[in-house]
Amino acid sequence: MKQKIIVVSGASSGFGRLTAQKLHESGHTVIGTSRNPKTEEAFALLPLDVTSDESVSNFVSEVREQHGRIDVLINNAGRSHNSLLEETTLKDARVIFEVNFWGMVRMNRAVLPLMRKQGNGLVITVSSLAGLVGTPGQGFYGAAKHAIEGYSETLRSELANSPVEVALIEPGFFKTNIKEAMVRNGEPISDYDDVRDIVSQKLDEGFEDGGDPAEVVAAIEKAVANNGKTFRQLVGKDAKTIARLKRWLPESWFLDGTKKQFGL
Repeated sequence: MKQKIIVVSGASSGFGRLTAQKLHESGHTVIGTSRNPKTEEAFALLPLDVTSDESVSNFVSEVREQHGRIDVLINNAGRSHNSLLEETTLKDARVIFEVNFWGMVRMNRAVLPLMRKQGNGLVITVSSLAGLVGTPGQGFYGAAKHAIEGYSETLRSELANSPVEVALIEPGFFKTNIKEAMVRNGEPISDYDDVRDIVSQKLDEGFEDGGDPAEVVAAIEKAVANNGKTFRQLVGKDAKTIARLKRWLPESWFLDGTKKQFGL
């Protein structure tokens, strides 16, 4: 496989770190990012805040100066939450969108001109099953991922006559440390007292019983190797099953199934 210059945002933990390690081991030049890089890694790990225009611009300029190009951008940086929609403060909701959606947009806007100029490029964004299906307790995370899905589908169409490809990775529940980084609780509303704890518990159980993150890393590797030939990759048995059920079941049946799954 031809060596590529690959940027992985959110590479200090979770999918991002595992992906950066694997791609580095495969011989690629990997530049990972973290808001506060504190550890030594086999791959380069540089500071980057995807919520800051200045930080993104400075980072891309530094990579361009050092390597001259960016062949693959993997948008992985993200925040999630375990809170009901009405109980999530607007401040927390904006943080979730700022990191997950607008952070991706900032990175793309900074990198796409370089990719078009160099005559090739691939943008891979880690979306989620939550970008296809509404998940109780993660409404704003899901809304941000739904936005990523629509944005990326449009971007792929608009770049059809360019040398840049676009791909999405859509994991279900996997065992990562995302649970520890979740925005939780918010402003309690008494009407939700009988559902708040059960929804939170079901979400935590989903991550605890989730699949091996190596599956997600393998899907990203596949996208890098085939240059985004497959636009969407659902990853995980739960993601594939639930997406299939939503496609084929009557809507009322599917929504009833979601409520049952979360004990509502």
